[in-house]
Amino acid sequence: MNILEAFYNVVKVASLEIKTVKDGNNRANNMGEGLEAFIKDAFAGTFDINDKNERNDIFNQIYSFQGTKRNPPDLMLKRGAAIEVKKTESLTTELQLNSSHPKQTLKSDSPFITEKCRKCEDWLEKDFIYAVGHTPKGGSSLSSLWFVYGDIYAAAESTYIDLKNELTKNIEEIPDIEFTPTKEIGRINAVDPLKITNLRVRGMWLLKQPYAVFDYIHDYDSNATFQCFAIIPTNKYDSFSKKSISKIEQEPSIVIKNVRVNHPDNPVELVDCKYIRYRV
Repeated sequence: MNILEAFYNVVKVASLEIKTVKDGNNRANNMGEGLEAFIKDAFAGTFDINDKNERNDIFNQIYSFQGTKRNPPDLMLKRGAAIEVKKTESLTTELQLNSSHPKQTLKSDSPFITEKCRKCEDWLEKDFIYAVGHTPKGGSSLSSLWFVYGDIYAAAESTYIDLKNELTKNIEEIPDIEFTPTKEIGRINAVDPLKITNLRVRGMWLLKQPYAVFDYIHDYDSNATFQCFAIIPTNKYDSFSKKSISKIEQEPSIVIKNVRVNHPDNPVELVDCKYIRYRV
């Protein structure tokens, strides 16, 4: 399975309703988990399969890892890409990535992934796909869904790591504090006279949505019931199987255009991409 198959499956799905996963009282979090389940079905092609045993068998064949709330990624395709799912109720709010910075790719030596993720298959680096779903506040149906590759969305990892290290260094140089480095920014211990209070310093990375980042190439229609977009570097698009490419190119409801997007590390450099759009 790949992003083209997932896009096609979304086009053919009968219902765009995002089911609320019953886990606590936080509706936004529960809807986010519901979107993850939707994306999981999209890549696995299991929208129409209700038998749980059959679904589990397919998921086992398709995925090598399914993540947790605290660590990326949300899903990993066997011998394929890692997928990070983000749910939003507004096209203008930023995506909250918490302490894990934006990623061009996912590397097996990342300090932000779990040991289970690291060892779930034999891998060193994977393509990273952001799947961003927009469900308007109070609603339960997808209004838009965006698939974007990390290497045309995020800057090189050094951009974020260097900033984190600089912040850590500056805090460490504050006189008369007891500083402990962490995988986040750091920890300041014993900040009060009784030495019973510690300060945990962590980042909250925020990322603009594809709707804002790629506004110079997309043709979003605010009057449409549903829209699905994918922005894929052309060299990756061409690497998919002829079967997957033919399936999506022969579907009359799907529009495919050649576009050029700004390289995240050097905006004057343009990257050839395929812009894929479906609209209801």
